[in-house]
Amino acid sequence: MVGALNISRQSATSTILLGAIVAVACFLLPFTAVAQQFTIEQKNDSLWVLSLDNGGKIATWKLPYQVYRFATADINNDGIDDALVGVYTKSRFFTEPSRRVFIFKNYHGLIRPLWLSSRLGGELIDFTVEGNKLRAIEVMNDGGEYFINDYAWQGFGMGWTECVASFKTIEESYQFLNINKQ
Repeated sequence: MVGALNISRQSATSTILLGAIVAVACFLLPFTAVAQQFTIEQKNDSLWVLSLDNGGKIATWKLPYQVYRFATADINNDGIDDALVGVYTKSRFFTEPSRRVFIFKNYHGLIRPLWLSSRLGGELIDFTVEGNKLRAIEVMNDGGEYFINDYAWQGFGMGWTECVASFKTIEESYQFLNINKQ
């Protein structure tokens, strides 16, 4: 009798474990097996639309800002590309309009904000993506020198990781990053 009880427990445990594995696989499969692509389009002088094509299912997000840069990368290291949009706007803590970085994620086929920056370290001039890091051209408060700083995802938002280079002119900074001045 005891032997039969042990077999039943093992069988029940195996069935539950197998069911859990199948449930997780069914949940993740639609989001990892389908190719996704973020794009951005200017609709008029004051409206841009970020789109996510998730295997034919299209999601959109309206951006009523001037956009100066767009890139995609797996910035938060979850295996799914995110959209990085450079916008010109003010924020709650910095009321003067300036350049910001907004990061959006694919959340079950929908576009959702991952991080809407108010500021990085200094005054943001422009950015690019290097692997899964945001690489920014910034001017510090005293001005006169342009810094190329790397930022990485740190749980909630981007955190400074290192200063890569510094230059006396903005042109040298853009040349170093090999991007066009916007």
